[in-house]
Amino acid sequence: MAKKKKVWKSNSGAAAFRGKEDRIRETLTQIISGQSRLLHRPDELYEFIAQTIDDIEDFKDVRLQLELLAWTLRTDFLSFKADDDERDDWESLFYDAGTFFVELASQYDDKDYIADLIHDLALRHVGGEGRSVLFLSLNEVLPDERAKALVDELIATVSEVEMQNREDVLDALTDMADALGDYERYTKAALLKDPDKSNTTLIDIANECFVAGNIELAKQWLGDVRDPGSEDEEAYLDLMAAIADKEGRKSDCVKIAMRLYESYPKVINLARLCQQVDEKQADTLLREHSSFRSGGNIDMEFMQLLAGMKRYGILEQYIDMYEKDLPAQDAEILKGISDELEKDGQKALADHIREWTVEEPEEAQAFDDRD
Repeated sequence: MAKKKKVWKSNSGAAAFRGKEDRIRETLTQIISGQSRLLHRPDELYEFIAQTIDDIEDFKDVRLQLELLAWTLRTDFLSFKADDDERDDWESLFYDAGTFFVELASQYDDKDYIADLIHDLALRHVGGEGRSVLFLSLNEVLPDERAKALVDELIATVSEVEMQNREDVLDALTDMADALGDYERYTKAALLKDPDKSNTTLIDIANECFVAGNIELAKQWLGDVRDPGSEDEEAYLDLMAAIADKEGRKSDCVKIAMRLYESYPKVINLARLCQQVDEKQADTLLREHSSFRSGGNIDMEFMQLLAGMKRYGILEQYIDMYEKDLPAQDAEILKGISDELEKDGQKALADHIREWTVEEPEEAQAFDDRD
């Protein structure tokens, strides 16, 4: 029998490592309770949270990693306190923490422990993006029955206990139910938040039913919508068109999709309409949008639509019209469009876009050096 290899362990080294996790936990607790000096030093605060996420990656104990990430996500309210020009950075930071939690939790066997952490995060939710990432990924980290039991427990709690953050907790619950594709639990949470059944809530519930495949129930909820205003009409028409399409009512779908696009001439609504009409009419719609509804500026989403629909002639004309705007656009998106065009044999068009692509758009100036 082979002898077990002796490994020398440094007590001071182990203590230092334990000290690191304790320091992280203590500082996060102070931030959450409003007692940390870092709250008055936003730059240092950001660096601490960023470094904490990096440090958590180095721990080997997944249970500990999940616990510390949960503490980190408890601080996602900090993004609300950030200046407008820094908020995206903060939200991106907590998004990373949320996705890291999901990655670890999806592979961790102790699902009761994960459920307990999510339960705590949901009851203390204040609307931060980091936790929302986790709630919207509930189906990835918990088995279906365990996830539904968690949602039921939280619904019971919010129904019985008064809490200042009640609406945020209910937002967490609708996110969880949405992740599970569970329109019944979604409906319960949505009506707890809005017992008066506003048009917005009715449309959201109808959409959940539609996505889950219950078309008849979706129509029932949508039938209760009355005089949707500008804030609800777009979502209402979009769902009406989707239902008509699902039921094979081609003529109705085209009429609704046309009304949707005419009222809200967005690229996403144009895309839906183009799917319903013949090739000739789609070309007309795309050309008219290119000429009259681009708002005088290049629209990357419209470029992607044209490339995806293989309308290369219209795309070429569009790029000719707005090529001087290209240097200020996102280089990664332009590269993606160019690469796809080249794969489809449109090398000249791809090179035309690359000619005007600048890697650092924030420093780019429009130029034309081809004369």
